[in-house]
Amino acid sequence: MKILNYYSLLLVLCLVLSCGNNEKKETNQKTNSVVNKIKTGNNLVKGARDLAAESEALKKLTPISVETLKAFFPETIYGMPKTNSNALDMAGASMAFAIYGQNTSKQINIRFFDGAGEKGSAATASYRAIKYDKTNKEEYGDYTITKAYEDSMVKEHFDKGQNRYTLEFFYNGRFAVNLKVTGFEQKDVWPIFKEFKLNNLIK
Repeated sequence: MKILNYYSLLLVLCLVLSCGNNEKKETNQKTNSVVNKIKTGNNLVKGARDLAAESEALKKLTPISVETLKAFFPETIYGMPKTNSNALDMAGASMAFAIYGQNTSKQINIRFFDGAGEKGSAATASYRAIKYDKTNKEEYGDYTITKAYEDSMVKEHFDKGQNRYTLEFFYNGRFAVNLKVTGFEQKDVWPIFKEFKLNNLIK
């Protein structure tokens, strides 16, 4: 009888301890969830403030002239001849584009906005926010990821069917860049962009 009472008491103690541990785990999980939400909220607030500060700094800059942008593009990039290029004033924001390669299966297409000035700052806002984008998805060989190339956070999309890489990013604190590279390997994409030497526009 004493043995039975001993085991009964032991069972009750185990149940009490188990319930206590479960309550502790639930409390910890709830606490962690709240902490994570606070961290996320703080990051969003900081990100919004940083973007606002960047916007104000860009508004004080003088946009690059359309004439300068028209004369900017080199005749060849990565061995590909230039087939078309132009620069425009898009309601106060300076934009330029160029295409290299006559065959659409192997082609380089670049477009960029100058972030300077009131309109330029507004036009580049979504590109400046890419550094806060945590997109990372893959499906049927296609993918979209946000990754670092040197000092730039880049949203990179790969279309397997077209063998095309599309890069979107804000470069050197000034330019919103959209680069499409078709028919090349992934390792060639960033070197292709670097050949444009956008830094030369603001020296």
